[in-house]
Amino acid sequence: MALSDDDEVTRLARWVERTVGGSVTRVQRMPRWRPAWDLDVEVGGRLLPLHARGEREARIAMPYRIADEVAVHEILEAHGLPAPHAYGLCDDPYTLVMDRLPGFVDLSFAADDDERERLVDDYLDLLARIYAIPLDVAEAAGFAVPADSAATGLAFLRRMEEQYDRSMEGLPRDPIAVFLRRWLAEYVPQHRLDQARFTTYDSFQFMFEHGRITGLLDFEHAHVGDPMMDLAALRIRDTLKNLGDLAETGARYEAATGVTIDHDVVDYHTVLYNALSVISVGPPLADPLRGTDWLSYLAWYVNGARWAFEVIADMRGYQLEAVAVPEARHSRHAPAHRHLVDSLRAAGPSGFLDDYERVGLGRLANHLRRVDEIGPALDAADLDDVAGVLGHRPDPADADAGLVDFVARAGPDDEEALVRVLDARAQRMHLSMASPESLMLRHPPLRSLRPERASARVVDDTWPAGAIPGTR
Repeated sequence: MALSDDDEVTRLARWVERTVGGSVTRVQRMPRWRPAWDLDVEVGGRLLPLHARGEREARIAMPYRIADEVAVHEILEAHGLPAPHAYGLCDDPYTLVMDRLPGFVDLSFAADDDERERLVDDYLDLLARIYAIPLDVAEAAGFAVPADSAATGLAFLRRMEEQYDRSMEGLPRDPIAVFLRRWLAEYVPQHRLDQARFTTYDSFQFMFEHGRITGLLDFEHAHVGDPMMDLAALRIRDTLKNLGDLAETGARYEAATGVTIDHDVVDYHTVLYNALSVISVGPPLADPLRGTDWLSYLAWYVNGARWAFEVIADMRGYQLEAVAVPEARHSRHAPAHRHLVDSLRAAGPSGFLDDYERVGLGRLANHLRRVDEIGPALDAADLDDVAGVLGHRPDPADADAGLVDFVARAGPDDEEALVRVLDARAQRMHLSMASPESLMLRHPPLRSLRPERASARVVDDTWPAGAIPGTR
């Protein structure tokens, strides 16, 4: 391909040619919330498909970055597991360059139920081999080995919290994040140290083609922790993929790995996994940068918060109530919002990056239009709920600070009231995201792995296969 010297595609292609050899014949940027490129390289008369994975934006609170992923690729490869080979880190644009896996991510694209079940079984066999990796190997690669049960459950979150606190310095505290952090610290499972395993954590992520797994992917959450984290991740992954009967998958997990499922611990880690979504995107939501995919991050936040509160309520034995959807009332600002939405939709692409950013800004404009329509009613209802907890109706500007203070001193008897208020807030945030018919307002229920709670996946509650970029 013809190359110049002044764009990131050229710089990436030249780095690949120097590092891998051969000639880059194609570079395509992927439509994702993070930088990513697919490359084709001709090496010795054969085509080498590569993928360049860019860094998450700097303000996302993530304990590990793509440089840390290299060690995970190397550990898995050394133990015969099908991880893409990592060729190294290109410094400009900053990316991890690796083999590109063929196939699909979403098991909805499996040929039939039998193929889907075989693929899940194959993945469970791979997971058992990951669990068998000695902890001293992980430690030698830079991963901390927990010294107690609390660290077995909380080590990843603790590192995230450190980064979150630094990034949120000087910004208003978020009552939902404050509550979840306190809850997780108070109820961390005990007697779990002997269960610690090396885990990729954000699990059940693999690609497949023609009935076989072509490789594992996404290792940013890898660390030494509780294996029940993988089953918690499975429950969320199930909302994006068609993973079949989860209770049956749990039984097959035990048979393949030799690890006994503690369903109470799985529930705890389901809350934790979803709290990670809330905490990780807190800084960019509070203080976005140019290019922040703000509405995608809000989707992670509201779904994560809602699932966390739903699981807590289920653990405690009560049901959360759906909030009322206010009638839309168009303010005098409605024409400006409508004009902004229509103009962004009509604007043509001017290069891929500009086009992807334009689409994101269009979704943000639609969110602001919806806020104009129902935001005042949602805010009033939220203030009513906060007043019910605090015992007085605060000034709107002081409501969050008052709620944070209440969370900090609340006792066990206050938990249900707080869960109800904060879940209702998350629901209202969700309602404000988009027009009523938008797929962004879907919130699939999490299915349980408990045999007595087995349930079928309701297709109408989930997102269509491949509708979310990166999940096809």
